[in-house]
Amino acid sequence: MEFFKYAIVDIGANSVRMIIYDIDPKTGEFFTVDSVRNLMGLASYKEAGALSPDGAGKLTAIIRDYLARANSYPCDKFSAFATASLRGLSNSAEFIASIKRKFGVDIDIISGEDEATYDFDAIRYRFGRDVFPRGIVIDMGGGSTEMIEFESERAKNLVSMNLGCVMLGKKFISGIKRSPFPKKSESEDIINYTKQILAENKYFRGKGENIYLIGGTGRAIAKLHAVMNGVNVKNFDGYTFAAQDISSIRAFAEKDICEGAPVIRKVLSDRIATIMPGILAYEYIFSFLDSKVAIVSACGVREGYLLRFINQNFFQKSQES
Repeated sequence: MEFFKYAIVDIGANSVRMIIYDIDPKTGEFFTVDSVRNLMGLASYKEAGALSPDGAGKLTAIIRDYLARANSYPCDKFSAFATASLRGLSNSAEFIASIKRKFGVDIDIISGEDEATYDFDAIRYRFGRDVFPRGIVIDMGGGSTEMIEFESERAKNLVSMNLGCVMLGKKFISGIKRSPFPKKSESEDIINYTKQILAENKYFRGKGENIYLIGGTGRAIAKLHAVMNGVNVKNFDGYTFAAQDISSIRAFAEKDICEGAPVIRKVLSDRIATIMPGILAYEYIFSFLDSKVAIVSACGVREGYLLRFINQNFFQKSQES
């Protein structure tokens, strides 16, 4: 069987990841062939609402290296997209034009609404008939958080909020490069900011009894939950925990930080600067939504982006033939 190889680069505020997929043109099924990630921390390269020259140079080098890796297979298609990492920057169009000029690669800057739609499509694909009849999908990234209310396998309402684990740390933790963990007053600032953002989206209050978590922050919280309970888990896709446990997870993390953060540094070495802002924000979000059950999904915006491509180019054609 001859597969269609598709490389997708996800340019996020915290990391830049490329995943190469094999797609079966006849069925639309896909499989991961290769995955690589660079923890660039793009959000830290923003200056006065623009991507800094240093940031542009580093991101250009990453895309160049990823393109070379994809070409070594070779891949049939190479795409890149960005979310809040480039959305709204004053020089994003200029940067995108330079990438197109140098490598012939287009970078899609997807809207918050499209990002949320891709998230929901990915959840439906991942859980299929096992998806709850109603609930909320939450995707907390580095620069934004998307929430999608769904019922009977259909999205009803969605919102993209200016709330992300990287931006919260950058905005409220003074001296974050020296000490990535917030002081008590800074934790309160993060919570109050989260309350302010959620207050602008009162429609969602109390509607998230069942929630699906997308993104690295959700997986990081699940990892702490597993360690806290002495559970050995290798794959957190589908990991389920009681939403009320988020308060215990926060207490566990704060105690660990007081002791020098040995657990966080060992288990979440790539999330040291973002885990506490993420936990603090999620604790209030869970309360706001009146959440009972939280389920972690490994599928998210990348898979939703891929599914859209498959449906437009393969699956519909196979259905028609």
